[in-house]
Amino acid sequence: MIAWTLFTNPIAIQGGMSLWLIVPMCVAVSLVYKAVRVHAARDLWVEAVVLVGYIMAGLAALGAGLWLIQQYWP
Repeated sequence: MIAWTLFTNPIAIQGGMSLWLIVPMCVAVSLVYKAVRVHAARDLWVEAVVLVGYIMAGLAALGAGLWLIQQYWP
């Protein structure tokens, strides 16, 4: 029954704290993607960490670009 109360009364997350949820999402996406694509299981963790770096760098660049457009667009 407790599991359903989280859907009806969600936990309040303060403003900037919700951005930290991007990190576990990127880790989960990269692990699932690389688990399907990797040829050797030994290389899974290394390739997943590299992919997390790519995803986080891409999100940071996209966020910076959108912030620049929002701030300086006439």
